[in-house]
Amino acid sequence: MITVSDNQFYEIAYEPQKNRIYMRINNYWKSPEVVPNYLNDWNKVIGIASPGFTLLADFRNMLTHPVSVKAMHETVATKLLESNVSYVAEVSPTDRIAVLQVSGVWKQIGKGSIKVADIALGENILDQLAGTTD
Repeated sequence: MITVSDNQFYEIAYEPQKNRIYMRINNYWKSPEVVPNYLNDWNKVIGIASPGFTLLADFRNMLTHPVSVKAMHETVATKLLESNVSYVAEVSPTDRIAVLQVSGVWKQIGKGSIKVADIALGENILDQLAGTTD
């Protein structure tokens, strides 16, 4: 596993053997300034992933973000789409407004996500869809 970033706000990592990006969002981001490297970290991980990569996104600890931060997530979602992500599995936030924000971002770029109850289920589903196993 290659960890691109791991801080109090998010973690982004890549598993080359599965060609899978892992992302976890934590807490409340009051503005883009609290995560100044977020977009660059995404550029890095997308740059090392092979075409057709999968994404397992963990939003359980995400709290509702302001509009300026939501715009950053939309930028990342567009980058993912342009980079030919094959499948996205997400563990939804517990914060109800954050659930709507996450769904809205995927809908806006025209890419659906597979909503799963936990990380293990997301991992299994992506493995089956991508034809990867340990």
